[in-house]
Amino acid sequence: MRRASVFPVLLLLFGCGNGLGPANDLSGTWAATYTFPGSSLVLNLSQDGAGITGTGTYVMEAGGAGTLQVVGTYHRPSVNLSFHYDFGQDFAYVGTVRDGSHIAGALNNYALPLVRR
Repeated sequence: MRRASVFPVLLLLFGCGNGLGPANDLSGTWAATYTFPGSSLVLNLSQDGAGITGTGTYVMEAGGAGTLQVVGTYHRPSVNLSFHYDFGQDFAYVGTVRDGSHIAGALNNYALPLVRR
């Protein structure tokens, strides 16, 4: 009998906005988690419906640094972003929101997780 009462509680936990399920809103500051030192990517995102816009800063391992613009969409749990860098190139970011603070994704097929700050 005890097992039967745990199942509805688990459904509520995973279905509610408690940080265990995908976030409804990606607005806020997100940062890449690189496996090598000297690089960073920080994004400030705003969400309006399914649309995402934002700005960001980057530092490359070899020393290049600058800004970027972000546009894209979020259809829970999938996020698709286009990064337009100040040096004139665009890169695609495709990810899956894991919970309210983690996105598992890739930038031009390079694995690049994002974490909410």
